[in-house]
Amino acid sequence: MIRADLHLHSCLSPCGSLENSPASLVRLAVARRLDCVALTDHNSCRNSAVFARLADRAGLACLHGMEACTVEEIHCLCLFPTLAPALELSDYIHARLPDLFCVREKMGDQVVANEQDEVVEWEDRYLGSGAAVTLTDLCERVRAAGGRCIPAHIDRPSFSLLSQLGRTPDLPFDAVEVTDRYNAARDPLQVAGRFPLIGNSDAHFPDRVGRRCTLYAVSPRTPGPLRPVRIEG
Repeated sequence: MIRADLHLHSCLSPCGSLENSPASLVRLAVARRLDCVALTDHNSCRNSAVFARLADRAGLACLHGMEACTVEEIHCLCLFPTLAPALELSDYIHARLPDLFCVREKMGDQVVANEQDEVVEWEDRYLGSGAAVTLTDLCERVRAAGGRCIPAHIDRPSFSLLSQLGRTPDLPFDAVEVTDRYNAARDPLQVAGRFPLIGNSDAHFPDRVGRRCTLYAVSPRTPGPLRPVRIEG
């Protein structure tokens, strides 16, 4: 069994704390006894390489990806076992974002950081917008590249399947992410039993890292997809 938090935001996300540098996130993940992590900044993987190197040194398993926002304004976790396809998707999404400049005082900081918590660059393109890619196209592109496509916080009142569609489209999602408010008996999306359910912290601030995570069953003898067993938090 491993404990995984697969929805973390660094200082690159416009709504993320400047304290959430890649190095800080790794330190917090170790302190909170996580085994596997994923950095999923909004519409970008520009902090992912640094995060992955630091996670590896700390003995953490690491997936690579982002929380993409589609043209329907649905947030979707896009996760890959290796960094290269995640970076390719990052470039693809970035090129399809609206030409909207990030005004830091109003929209938040978007910081690319190095391993020593130093600012390398400020991302000028606002990363909180919906990209010109449909949910269907995103899912197909991610899966074709060997990744996993997981709609994020599907039961929230914004940027979710519930808020934007009111239904679950017939797409091959690998799982769906639910919040701590999820109630299968009152779920209009009726995802329980259709998709694996996972929970993550969606941490934008240091105190949230690892506060919600999922226990997965793994078998060293028969490698394959992680099997969610229980959501904690």
